[in-house]
Parts: sequence; structure tokens; C-alpha cells
Amino acid sequence: MKELLHKELRELWRTRKFLIVVATLFVFGLIGPLTVKYMPLILAKVPGVPEGLLGIMPEADVTMAVDEYVQNLSQFGVILAILVPMAAIVGEKTSGTAVMILSKPVSRAAFLGAKWILYAFVFIVGVLAAGLGGYYYIGVLFEWLGLLDFLALNALIAIYLVVFLSVTLFASSICPSQLAAAGLSFAVLIAFGLLGAVPSISTNLPASLLRWGRGLALGQGGEAAWEAFVMSGLIMVITWLASWMSFRMQEL
Repeated sequence: MKELLHKELRELWRTRKFLIVVATLFVFGLIGPLTVKYMPLILAKVPGVPEGLLGIMPEADVTMAVDEYVQNLSQFGVILAILVPMAAIVGEKTSGTAVMILSKPVSRAAFLGAKWILYAFVFIVGVLAAGLGGYYYIGVLFEWLGLLDFLALNALIAIYLVVFLSVTLFASSICPSQLAAAGLSFAVLIAFGLLGAVPSISTNLPASLLRWGRGLALGQGGEAAWEAFVMSGLIMVITWLASWMSFRMQEL
């Protein structure tokens, strides 16, 4: 397992996927509070902007900064969680790399597990980098939030992204191409969005983790989304088990 982890880490670094994920999340972590703070000033200097528009824009505050931060990381993070690992398994099957690795004394469970662990690690590092930058700029531009509360927000964002990472790795294990894997993953994302419009279901979906984290970061408390937390864990476990069951029956 240790050799597989090293191999995956080298591959993520060689293909620059590690840097792409961390750098992208870091940049969008900074953009949120900066946009909220300076967008009115930018619009004021743009010719042709209606004068009344600036008058009706709400005054920038820490709540808007946190909302923009969460929105940026969740939206662009999910896109990364689908596009970056979509070829993780199917790509190695079609290239013959999987056959070469599994010809050694390596189990298919270890093969899948190493990929899940390393990709999850990359996204956690990316969210941590975004959190450091976002926390600093929110504090400097607006007000300093509780450090532990903001860490809790980022932990919940990371869980949310790993859910879609897990779905994508599952899709990559069962689909014949990386485009099909991406399509299936985006279909799941759309399905979650549609189900989120149903009040009786929405509280159980991973997106509720974002609302929970937002409330924690802003010190507003609110009801904890433990149902969504458990559901997220179940999705991770079920998708991994389904990947393993499917992968172990495939002829490579």
C-alpha cells in the first residue's frame, strides 16, 4: 500500500494535478472576500454603469464575504472534483497501467484505496490553503472570525468536495471512458441539485454541510446538519464499495 501511495503521489505531482487543485482553490478562496470588498469600487469607475445600481447594492460586510467564499469553493471545487480525477481509474485501464500494477502482488482494493486517499488528501490540502488565505483577507478587510469556527467551515467544505470526488472515482471505475465518467458525475451533481429543492430531502444532502459551516463561521449557530454529515459518509463508503465490487469483476 505504501508503494501505491508513493506512486499515486508522484503521478499527481508529475501531471500537475496536485498544483492545479491547490492553486485553484487557493485563488478562489482569496477572490471571494476581495470581490465583495472592491466590486462596488470597480463598478464606480466603469463608464456606463447606471448611477442607481451602486445605490441599491448592499454594503459589503463579513456575512457577504463568507457567503462568497463558501460559494466559490463549493462551486469551483466540485468542478475540480469531477474533472481532475475523472480519468484516475478508466485512464489507467485503457492505457494498460492498471494491468501492469495489478500484475504485481497488489490487490484491487489497495489500488482503489490508494487513489481515494491521495485524491482526498490533495483536495484537503487545497481547502486548507484556501482557508488560510480566505481567513486572512476576511479578517483584514472585514473582521476577524473565530479561528476554530472557520476551520470547522473548511472541514465541512472539504467533506462536501470529497463526496463528489468519491462519486467521480466510482464513475471512473465503471465507465468506458473519462468523458462518460465526467458525464455520470455531473448527472449526480444535477440530481442532488434537484433533490435539494425538496425541503424534506434537502436537509439530508451534502449541501446542508455548507449551510452548517457558514453558520458556525459567522457565530450564528443554527441547527447542526448531522443527517447530511452521516449521508456524506455513507455516500463515500457506498461508492467505494461499489467501485471495488465492480472493479474486481472486470477483465483488464
